[in-house]
Amino acid sequence: MLAISLVRLLLSPSGAIGRGMFVAGIVALIAAASCVDHAMNGWTGPSGVAAFVFVLVFAWSALSLSRKRLHDFGWSGLTIVGFLGVYFTAMALVMLFVDRTAMASWSAAAAKAALFSGPMVGWLVALAIIPGDHPAAPPVRRFW
Repeated sequence: MLAISLVRLLLSPSGAIGRGMFVAGIVALIAAASCVDHAMNGWTGPSGVAAFVFVLVFAWSALSLSRKRLHDFGWSGLTIVGFLGVYFTAMALVMLFVDRTAMASWSAAAAKAALFSGPMVGWLVALAIIPGDHPAAPPVRRFW
Protein backbone atom coordinates (compact mmCIF):
# COMPACT_ATOMS: atom_id res chain seq x y z
CA MET A 1 0.00 0.00 0.00
CA LEU A 2 2.87 2.38 0.82
CA ALA A 3 4.52 1.58 -2.53
CA ILE A 4 1.31 2.39 -4.41
CA SER A 5 0.98 5.69 -2.53
CA LEU A 6 4.60 6.56 -3.27
CA VAL A 7 4.23 5.77 -6.98
CA ARG A 8 1.03 7.83 -7.11
CA LEU A 9 2.80 10.71 -5.30
CA LEU A 10 5.75 10.70 -7.70
CA LEU A 11 4.06 9.93 -11.02
CA SER A 12 0.50 11.28 -10.89
CA PRO A 13 0.11 14.99 -11.63
CA SER A 14 -3.43 15.19 -10.21
CA GLY A 15 -4.41 16.57 -6.83
CA ALA A 16 -2.80 18.91 -4.34
CA ILE A 17 -0.25 18.18 -1.62
CA GLY A 18 0.93 20.04 1.46
CA ARG A 19 4.46 20.99 2.42
CA GLY A 20 5.17 17.75 4.28
CA MET A 21 4.16 15.49 1.41
CA PHE A 22 6.11 17.68 -1.03
CA VAL A 23 9.30 17.40 1.02
CA ALA A 24 8.73 13.65 1.47
CA GLY A 25 8.26 13.30 -2.30
CA ILE A 26 11.44 15.26 -3.06
CA VAL A 27 13.44 13.17 -0.57
CA ALA A 28 12.03 9.94 -2.07
CA LEU A 29 12.77 11.20 -5.58
CA ILE A 30 16.37 12.08 -4.69
CA ALA A 31 16.87 8.70 -3.00
CA ALA A 32 15.37 6.83 -5.95
CA ALA A 33 17.42 8.85 -8.44
CA SER A 34 20.62 8.15 -6.51
CA CYS A 35 19.90 4.41 -6.31
CA VAL A 36 18.93 4.10 -9.97
CA ASP A 37 21.91 6.20 -11.09
CA HIS A 38 24.27 4.03 -9.04
CA ALA A 39 22.69 0.83 -10.40
CA MET A 40 22.84 2.04 -14.01
CA ASN A 41 26.44 3.26 -13.78
CA GLY A 42 27.97 0.12 -15.19
CA TRP A 43 24.95 -0.94 -17.24
CA THR A 44 24.68 1.82 -19.82
CA GLY A 45 26.66 4.76 -21.09
CA PRO A 46 25.54 8.38 -20.72
CA SER A 47 24.01 8.32 -24.20
CA GLY A 48 22.02 5.11 -23.73
CA VAL A 49 18.25 4.74 -24.00
CA ALA A 50 17.99 3.67 -20.35
CA ALA A 51 19.68 6.88 -19.21
CA PHE A 52 17.29 8.92 -21.35
CA VAL A 53 14.23 7.14 -19.92
CA PHE A 54 15.62 7.65 -16.41
CA VAL A 55 15.93 11.40 -17.00
CA LEU A 56 12.39 11.57 -18.43
CA VAL A 57 10.89 9.74 -15.43
CA PHE A 58 12.85 11.92 -13.00
CA ALA A 59 11.74 15.12 -14.78
CA TRP A 60 8.11 13.95 -14.92
CA SER A 61 8.17 13.20 -11.19
CA ALA A 62 9.64 16.62 -10.35
CA LEU A 63 7.02 18.32 -12.54
CA SER A 64 4.22 16.27 -10.97
CA LEU A 65 5.32 17.15 -7.44
CA SER A 66 5.67 20.84 -8.34
CA ARG A 67 2.27 20.92 -10.05
CA LYS A 68 0.55 19.34 -7.06
CA ARG A 69 2.20 21.80 -4.71
CA LEU A 70 1.20 24.76 -6.91
CA HIS A 71 -2.40 23.54 -6.85
CA ASP A 72 -2.21 23.63 -3.05
CA PHE A 73 -1.60 27.40 -3.41
CA GLY A 74 -4.51 27.69 -5.84
CA TRP A 75 -2.11 28.42 -8.72
CA SER A 76 -2.14 26.84 -12.15
CA GLY A 77 0.36 24.15 -13.04
CA LEU A 78 1.27 26.31 -16.03
CA THR A 79 3.34 28.43 -13.62
CA ILE A 80 6.02 25.76 -14.12
CA VAL A 81 6.14 26.54 -17.83
CA GLY A 82 6.67 30.23 -17.05
CA PHE A 83 9.45 29.46 -14.57
CA LEU A 84 11.21 27.10 -16.99
CA GLY A 85 10.87 29.62 -19.82
CA VAL A 86 12.52 32.37 -17.77
CA TYR A 87 15.16 29.93 -16.47
CA PHE A 88 16.16 28.59 -19.90
CA THR A 89 16.19 32.09 -21.41
CA ALA A 90 18.43 33.38 -18.62
CA MET A 91 20.78 30.40 -18.95
CA ALA A 92 21.00 30.85 -22.73
CA LEU A 93 21.88 34.52 -22.27
CA VAL A 94 24.48 33.66 -19.65
CA MET A 95 26.09 31.16 -22.01
CA LEU A 96 26.40 33.87 -24.67
CA PHE A 97 28.41 36.11 -22.37
CA VAL A 98 30.50 33.60 -20.41
CA ASP A 99 34.19 33.50 -21.27
CA ARG A 100 34.81 29.79 -21.82
CA THR A 101 38.54 30.03 -21.08
CA ALA A 102 37.79 31.61 -17.70
CA MET A 103 35.66 28.58 -16.78
CA ALA A 104 38.62 26.20 -16.95
CA SER A 105 39.47 26.40 -13.23
CA TRP A 106 37.82 24.32 -10.52
CA SER A 107 36.39 27.31 -8.65
CA ALA A 108 34.92 28.74 -11.85
CA ALA A 109 33.35 25.37 -12.65
CA ALA A 110 31.81 25.25 -9.16
CA ALA A 111 30.46 28.77 -9.64
CA LYS A 112 28.95 27.75 -12.97
CA ALA A 113 27.30 24.68 -11.39
CA ALA A 114 25.83 26.89 -8.65
CA LEU A 115 24.60 29.35 -11.28
CA PHE A 116 22.77 26.63 -13.20
CA SER A 117 21.40 24.68 -10.21
CA GLY A 118 20.67 27.65 -7.94
CA PRO A 119 17.31 28.65 -9.45
CA MET A 120 16.07 25.05 -9.42
CA VAL A 121 17.07 24.58 -5.78
CA GLY A 122 15.45 27.92 -4.98
CA TRP A 123 12.25 26.78 -6.71
CA LEU A 124 12.12 23.61 -4.60
CA VAL A 125 12.87 25.47 -1.37
CA ALA A 126 10.17 28.05 -2.13
CA LEU A 127 7.62 25.32 -2.81
CA ALA A 128 8.63 23.59 0.42
CA ILE A 129 8.27 26.62 2.70
CA ILE A 130 5.33 28.59 1.28
CA PRO A 131 2.19 27.67 3.23
CA GLY A 132 -0.76 26.50 1.18
CA ASP A 133 -4.44 25.71 1.61
CA HIS A 134 -4.13 21.93 1.86
CA PRO A 135 -6.25 19.88 2.58
CA ALA A 136 -9.10 22.28 1.86
CA ALA A 137 -7.62 23.53 -1.40
CA PRO A 138 -10.16 25.18 -3.67
CA PRO A 139 -10.96 23.36 -6.91
CA VAL A 140 -8.62 24.42 -9.69
CA ARG A 141 -8.99 23.82 -13.40
CA ARG A 142 -6.48 21.27 -14.58
CA PHE A 143 -4.67 22.09 -17.79
CA TRP A 144 -2.57 18.89 -17.88
